[in-house]
Amino acid sequence: MNTNTRFPIRTSLMATLLAVSFGLSGCGNAGAQNPEPETEVAARIPVATQQVKLSAITSSFRTTATLEAREETDVVSKANGLVEELLVEEGDYVQKGQVLARIRDEEYQIQAAQARAELNSIQQELSRMKEMAEQNMISQDSYEKLRFSADLMQARYDMAALNLAETDIRAPISGYIAKRYVKTGNLVKQYEPQKLFHIIALDSLQGNVYLPERELRHVKVGQTAQLRVSALPNEVIPATVERISPMIDTQSGTFKVVLNVANPELSLKAGMFANVNLNYATREQTVTVPRYALQSLDNQHTIFTVDADGVAHKIDVKIGFEDETHIEIVEGLNAGDEIVVNGQSNLKDAALVEVIRREQQS
Repeated sequence: MNTNTRFPIRTSLMATLLAVSFGLSGCGNAGAQNPEPETEVAARIPVATQQVKLSAITSSFRTTATLEAREETDVVSKANGLVEELLVEEGDYVQKGQVLARIRDEEYQIQAAQARAELNSIQQELSRMKEMAEQNMISQDSYEKLRFSADLMQARYDMAALNLAETDIRAPISGYIAKRYVKTGNLVKQYEPQKLFHIIALDSLQGNVYLPERELRHVKVGQTAQLRVSALPNEVIPATVERISPMIDTQSGTFKVVLNVANPELSLKAGMFANVNLNYATREQTVTVPRYALQSLDNQHTIFTVDADGVAHKIDVKIGFEDETHIEIVEGLNAGDEIVVNGQSNLKDAALVEVIRREQQS
């Protein structure tokens, strides 16, 4: 009997627990609300921009040159003999005509004195014969022969005097002694290729540059150039085009341009290596953009502009003059356009952008 009464109690307990469980579940669902769908916001790409303005730009060509002295010469002897005295050293400045060295001249003095004595003798004889010829005491033919002999002796004396003068080795140009080859006691010979001194003029230098044939139509005499040398890293040295070769080298396909480089402070030296920026022409009030704003591929050039709604537009442009920092845009942009100068590598046409910085055109 006890066993029959347990089952109804257990069944009733389980029913009660189920009812409570369903009731709690119903209360939780009754208090919940359906969530509203969220609106997606499109991401904008951060960029820096710059407003296009009109400015001047100069077309140029970069090359290199070695500076040379405009005037330089080797000094050779015009007389034979032993070098008796040296009067200058390397680095000395000399004027044109200044004596640089002396050759022993005793022999030349004797030759000059002998020629002078012979000339004096024949001149006296010629004076006496002239009086006799005027009085018809000698034939005119005899007088003329003596006069010719006097002229010959005059020439011999002039040569002897010149040889004596040539024992003083003089500077043919003004400049600096770049190299002294001779020493005291050396035997030198007249007009031999043996060099005694090398003189260079440094007040004005020249730079020889070799440009490709395609640049020939751009280069004109009088155009300007800027030079930089490693010895003077903070200085820009002005130069001008002085001469243009009229021929193209068939081997290299280049032509020679000579630059005139003033050197009043003598800070430049012959032999210096210079980087040259040769200016062709300048265009005023034209559209220019920074080089880094331009994207180029297969000779196609593009720039991104930004409109008032923050939308980027990819624009095809044509370029003109170029310098170290800027490029001229001859077609595709107008003054006042806002262009992307930083962040354009991540852009596509019609992309949304956020301008985080506006730069000023330099």
